[in-house]
Amino acid sequence: MAADAGSLFAPLVEAAERAGVADFLRWWRGELAAMLPPGWRERFASRDAAYLRAGDEEWVALRPVAGRLAQAGRTALASLDAAGRRTAFRRLVAECGGSAGNVWLVLPPESVLVREIQMPLAAEESLRDAVAFELDRFTPLPADQAWFDCRVTGRDTNAHRLRLLLAVAASAPVEAKLAELRELGATVLGVGIEDDVAAAATPFNLLPADRRDRPAVSRSALAVRILATTAVLLALAALAIPLWLKRDAAIALYPRMESARAGAEVAERLAREIEKLAGEHNFIVGRKQGQQPSVALLEDLSRLLPDTTWVQQFDLKTGPKVREVQIAGETGSSSQLIEVLERSGTLANVTFKAPLTKGVTPGTERFLLVAEVKPRPLPEPMPESALAGPSAGSAPAARPAPAPTPTPTPVPQAAAGSPPAGTPPAPAEPAATTGRAVPPAAAPAPPASAPAPAVPAPAPRN
Repeated sequence: MAADAGSLFAPLVEAAERAGVADFLRWWRGELAAMLPPGWRERFASRDAAYLRAGDEEWVALRPVAGRLAQAGRTALASLDAAGRRTAFRRLVAECGGSAGNVWLVLPPESVLVREIQMPLAAEESLRDAVAFELDRFTPLPADQAWFDCRVTGRDTNAHRLRLLLAVAASAPVEAKLAELRELGATVLGVGIEDDVAAAATPFNLLPADRRDRPAVSRSALAVRILATTAVLLALAALAIPLWLKRDAAIALYPRMESARAGAEVAERLAREIEKLAGEHNFIVGRKQGQQPSVALLEDLSRLLPDTTWVQQFDLKTGPKVREVQIAGETGSSSQLIEVLERSGTLANVTFKAPLTKGVTPGTERFLLVAEVKPRPLPEPMPESALAGPSAGSAPAARPAPAPTPTPTPVPQAAAGSPPAGTPPAPAEPAATTGRAVPPAAAPAPPASAPAPAVPAPAPRN
């Protein structure tokens, strides 16, 4: 399973190595690990790889403890066969907490040359290549016979110099130990110095980058990664599925929304047309109802003007904005004339247009004033229910029957000895020959439109 995962991600890892992403991630991981407490840093470091020191007869397993490497186990492999060597080696790696056979080969300090050097500041971009080019000047070993690593310790920007700590070891004896480790099935991640591996945040790794093995992943670590990836995918699915469902719902509602929008546009266009037609229809009626009629103006003037005032000229002018009334006449109380007209419900802004002059009648003054006609408030609009006709189900109201037209009764000519016209008739006497009372005859009602009796004209005198 681990081999399948390694083969699956091998192209990506190789591309990361070529682009320098792996080196950056290792540096970043080391910087983050430096900020952790020592106990946590040692715990996480012990899970990554096993640190082994190769001796002549036996191998020693080391574990980081308090900034140094402490012995965790040891075993002699020289006297065992191939199968026993592998079994003993796996047991040794498990004793120091290594996972999936990942190991570091630790060299004793006396087998590594460590010294401080200086390089130009411009060489920092390709520092390893620059140090390899100058390695025979700094150490007695040529570049093809030595493995080295360097670490920046300071920068002098004024002198444009870079201070480095260089660690160099002969490659021949180390390659023999690496070949033995790979024969035992180990995954070699690096070659470090015993005093530097546990103390430094980014320890020296003398193994060249092209000789380093990719870290092997144990089944437990692979299961954790798969579970973490599954959890991330499920979280993304929990976020994406509601959005996808809402997208489908929005797509399903889009045709209905377009139909509703089209209907709303038609309704809005019809409403504008109706409003325009209503405005055109009501323009004349509004102008007519918004102006005070001339009869109302004359009525107010007749009611408000005092009895000592005579109006000789009344002019009503319609301007572009307001209507004006111009009144000329004579008055005996010019001081109260404006106050009286201001109380009118139809006039406003009453002022004299010309100075007062002496009137023809003694004790009067001739005046000429002008006033604005107030617009008449428009009536309240009628609701649509009042404009609608009667419902089809309601029966029409019964019209009242016309009153019967009385039949005109002919007026008999007055007999001799009869009472003059207009005298009320005498009550009828009861009949003497019968034993019951006879009701009086009802007087005939005069017709509504009966013609008056003709009165003879007096005879002309001789």
